[in-house]
Amino acid sequence: MTGQNFKVTHEGALLQYLFEILPGQSRTGVKNLLSKGQVLVNGEGQTAFDLPLKKGDTITILPKGISIARAVKSDAKDEVLKAGVKILFEDENYIVVDKPSGMLTVATGKEKKTLYALLNAYIKVNARMQRKEDLISGKTPDRSTAKIWIVHRLDKGTSGALVFAKNERAKDILQSRWKDLVAERKYVAWLEGKVEKESGAIQTWLVENPKSLKMNSFDTEVKDGQLAITHYRVLSYSRRYTQVEFSLETGRKNQIRVHAASLGHPVAGDDKYGAETDPIKRLALHAATLVFRNPFSNKMVRCSSPLPESFERFTAK
Repeated sequence: MTGQNFKVTHEGALLQYLFEILPGQSRTGVKNLLSKGQVLVNGEGQTAFDLPLKKGDTITILPKGISIARAVKSDAKDEVLKAGVKILFEDENYIVVDKPSGMLTVATGKEKKTLYALLNAYIKVNARMQRKEDLISGKTPDRSTAKIWIVHRLDKGTSGALVFAKNERAKDILQSRWKDLVAERKYVAWLEGKVEKESGAIQTWLVENPKSLKMNSFDTEVKDGQLAITHYRVLSYSRRYTQVEFSLETGRKNQIRVHAASLGHPVAGDDKYGAETDPIKRLALHAATLVFRNPFSNKMVRCSSPLPESFERFTAK
């Protein structure tokens, strides 16, 4: 790793050990190395003066420029978290996040506070700082354009797991091989009323009304209609609602919401498709599970998003 590397020869507290191995620096200067994030122990950044060291541990003193770059990247990640977005998975090609309800995936008009905009800024900062690290380390930096690519979307009111690509090739591969690569995609919703049939499949053709922007559902194939297939199973009942798990065979706009309404049990809070109640002041639909095979590593990526705390109100006495 770039920087000064030292192998720990005896046990002791980190700060005291730094004084021993850096005799040419002032005590204040050594303390500053810790406070500014320039000290790694076994590859992990450390700031605790009294961190216990074991014989065989490795201490790395990073160049100031690299520590600053890493601090900026950490701050960029904090901005994502402050916006209520949790990163569930990230590598050089994909990023999966836990989207909060009420946040648009991408702008539909003049909106600027979108998940796309937030992650795009995060990716750009990371790429810029990584180039700085590479230059200091003597590596050839990657100067390709850093941006986020949309693979699929969640409605504004829907929360949960959502994947973006970090380059166009990754986006094209995942989209074109979606059915082959995506092994599991499950949603949990609370529907109005009692769903009598405990499991089943819904197959209709969906057509968007250009005026209302609602999706109309037809039992038989129609002109411009998109086939939509949704599987469901009942998870539990409360006094006025049914908790249902949905899995998608196709991914159409508003698909679960339309198919829930076609059962005669719209998603709670979904006045667009006929819901009469809004008990948690949001759409009661959550993307709970996303599992896909990473085409670059051939490893399965399993992302789970816990149900929102507000969903507990459906079962509260």
